[in-house]
Amino acid sequence: MDLAEFAAVKQSVMSESFPSAGDDLGGMVMDFDAYLWQSPLINEVSVRRTGDRNSLIAATCQAVPGCSTAELAAELERVWSQDLRYSHFEAHVITADERKVRLDGVTQIAPDGFYVTASIIAETAQPADRAPEGHVPSG
Repeated sequence: MDLAEFAAVKQSVMSESFPSAGDDLGGMVMDFDAYLWQSPLINEVSVRRTGDRNSLIAATCQAVPGCSTAELAAELERVWSQDLRYSHFEAHVITADERKVRLDGVTQIAPDGFYVTASIIAETAQPADRAPEGHVPSG
């Protein structure tokens, strides 16, 4: 699914349903926190409610050293698909560059039930600063 298709599907769900709130949304925030922390490829997690219907939950993560963006994308998709999405409906899109991966998702609990929109942004671990070309560190 590309970004335009995802945006259209998300807008359709949002226009035909209502956003999660209260304890339901709070439970989903706890799930995001718990399941992202359980990933062996992630070593820092922060999850918050945004108050924005377009992304009710925003999570940021830091990958373990040595984790590639391809591995990170596959892991975010696995966590979303297996642990976070509701069984009735979901759609998601993943974008990435050389340093970070972003998963945007929408999921709905039942045909006439509430939805959750979310974003997860995960950054790869950055290598330690290297000495400039031709410079030999003293030590």
